[in-house]
Amino acid sequence: MLVSSDKNETRVAILESKQVIQLYFDRKRSKSLVGNIYLGRIENVLSSLDAAFVDIGEEKNAFLYINEVAYDIELEEKKEITRKIQHILKPNQTILVQVTKDPMKGKGARLTTFISLPGRYLVLAPFNEGVGVSRKVDSNSREELKAAIEEIKPKDCGLIARTAAKEVSKAKLKKELKQLLKAWSYIRKKAAVLREPMLIHQEYSIVIRLMRDIFSEDFDAIYVDKKNTKKEIARYLRSVGVNYNNIILHHGDNELFEEFNVNTVIDSALERKVWLKSGGFIVIDHGEALTSIDVNTGKFTSGKSSSQTILKTNLEAAEVITSQLRLRDIGGIIVIDFIDMSSEADRQKVFSTFRQLLDKDKTKTEVLAFSKLGLLEMTRKNVSDGILGTLCKTCPCCNGNGFIKSEETIRLEHERKIRKLAKESSSKAFLIKVNPVIASLIVGKGGKNLKNLEVQTKKYIAIKGDENISLDTFMLEAEGSVADITEASKPFKIGDMLEIFVEEAYAHNKNDALSRIEGNVIQIINGRKYIGTRIRVEIVSIAKTSAVAEIRE
Repeated sequence: MLVSSDKNETRVAILESKQVIQLYFDRKRSKSLVGNIYLGRIENVLSSLDAAFVDIGEEKNAFLYINEVAYDIELEEKKEITRKIQHILKPNQTILVQVTKDPMKGKGARLTTFISLPGRYLVLAPFNEGVGVSRKVDSNSREELKAAIEEIKPKDCGLIARTAAKEVSKAKLKKELKQLLKAWSYIRKKAAVLREPMLIHQEYSIVIRLMRDIFSEDFDAIYVDKKNTKKEIARYLRSVGVNYNNIILHHGDNELFEEFNVNTVIDSALERKVWLKSGGFIVIDHGEALTSIDVNTGKFTSGKSSSQTILKTNLEAAEVITSQLRLRDIGGIIVIDFIDMSSEADRQKVFSTFRQLLDKDKTKTEVLAFSKLGLLEMTRKNVSDGILGTLCKTCPCCNGNGFIKSEETIRLEHERKIRKLAKESSSKAFLIKVNPVIASLIVGKGGKNLKNLEVQTKKYIAIKGDENISLDTFMLEAEGSVADITEASKPFKIGDMLEIFVEEAYAHNKNDALSRIEGNVIQIINGRKYIGTRIRVEIVSIAKTSAVAEIRE
């Protein structure tokens, strides 16, 4: 485990055989709410959805479904057969809730009233009186552990034994249970005196949470880059009676993630395409409702037959996909389009391999069989936005579509706007401001395209480039008489001194060169030998969309 932290962010990476398998991020400005317990107030009840919006004192109201409500009313007297949200919750009612899913994609946090307080060995469930044992505890230890839990279980609370409890003494279990009951007592007392929505119990920091939930004897070392982090981890492990045998190592001043090549892995985890060792690749696309993963053979063509090539690629892809699900923390509905296999035996081999590889994933998953279309459908518990939502934001250019309009498309749209403007306005001339790239396309080579536009509209049109606006911005800067627009549109004045970059040769004169400023062409006399450099020039004459300049030392 690598733990790198500063005042703004804590990053944790889990490595297995020197390969990064999981990443965690905790930022000061966007801390996870999962596990926090709040006193909430019902804002409104949506009977059509059997759910309620709850004010928990955070920026957005949280969402509570009927099946997450532990409280009930005396429905027996009313002969109610089914539980309805409007019968249980009322507006302005206060309620104790716990966050199960962080706010994401514009939606508020998800809540439950089935409060649970996790320790390293036990989970206390105050609104459930049952006893449970982790599914990862082997059958030989299961009954013995269950008996031990039943013996120490409080009468009015449920208790779950975690995987780490299987080789722990009853004394340690009792000690932790005492701590959990003390925490629950504090929460209840605080909730009883509060009147406004508020945080009552905050979940541990990401580092201690991982120590509690995933640290085990399988770890060889924990590298940290801050001494106080080392002390914090040691203090917690000591408090729960874990013998860490000095495996917490302070890494000094070196950049921890850089030295272990984690930063490169993070960058690659943001890419859409992931290459396989054989030369094939997978493509991961995130949609609003689901994540789709497509498998391709790519450059891989070896094998005695196409079926062997396909099977080998699919098996390799199964391994990479399961690792990417953990690494990127992809949740929700996931649809995988493996390369089509004609053999049922091959499909079953890929399916069983995929299921086995998923066993390493601690997050709850469910996999369905191959559909008639050859797609493998699955779900993975969605708690956070994953690495993409944590490290990235929606692209302001494409708004998350992954595509933007081409320059030619924008140019044609702008020309249609100009024709519409010319038709609807009584003005004789217009000054239009656009991005310089689009300006040069509208003007065209030698101003020919702009001249054609003026012939069509029978108006005087001046185009001005502005590097500070986006490609698709169209602004009517001014309109009026030809004289007014001619004066307003002049990009330069005779005598202006400019520092410009010489771009290319001038086709009509072997000694001259061209430069462009905001879509306007500048012909540089005797400038060909300066192509690729910056020089100082003076404007000596001006045309509508161009100017002539002479070199000045």
